[in-house]
Amino acid sequence: MLSGPERFDACQVATPGSRRGTSVPDAELMQEGFYEPQGPKSLAALTRIRSNGKHLLGLINTVLDIAKIESGQFNLNLGEYALENVVETVRAATEALAESKKLGLTTEVVKSLPIGLGDEQRLTQVLLNLVGNAIKFTDAGAVRITATASNGQFTLSVIDTGPGIPQEHQARIFEQFHQVDSSNTKAKGGTGLGLAIAKQIVEMHGGHIWVESTLGKGATFQMELPIHAENRKAMA
Repeated sequence: MLSGPERFDACQVATPGSRRGTSVPDAELMQEGFYEPQGPKSLAALTRIRSNGKHLLGLINTVLDIAKIESGQFNLNLGEYALENVVETVRAATEALAESKKLGLTTEVVKSLPIGLGDEQRLTQVLLNLVGNAIKFTDAGAVRITATASNGQFTLSVIDTGPGIPQEHQARIFEQFHQVDSSNTKAKGGTGLGLAIAKQIVEMHGGHIWVESTLGKGATFQMELPIHAENRKAMA
């Protein structure tokens, strides 16, 4: 049983016929030939272990974030950050996924943005969730990330050419476990927790997050953040 909401840095994944788990780091080393050369079947199995292990790790950390929120232990680590670095980190992390679906992935960041004060790691988590979702639900076209600043606020947008979100779901998708009830959503999978956590992080910065969408014409997720945030408690 987990005694506290601590993040997992490693993950054990059971493999058929094995007496102990094979960790994700072990699988990576084996796949790269650190121990000994692997045959095609072994490499395919190791690829699945890495993929499934990272997926499981993501689920565990998502649940632990929710536990932190509900127990009042979800806090921000405020520091100076460059918003353009956050955007570039997310672009680099999702580029391969977009390429695998033959989607365009572009960024439009206003030059000379001011230095922000906030939790860079958590804001990166939010943007990564938004861009990852956009790529996951978009089957043709492109995903675009924009960043601007005015009147003491950063504005970040993630724009996709996906199927869009029905009006009646646009507010509720930020609730825990809420997912749009469609065959496309069920096929793509997910926990229904990522946007709820994103909303908490943005609001703890004193910001606001919302979506604008028309069915069949894609979706635009936007968030406004104070350039200099003040740490606020999460609302369970």
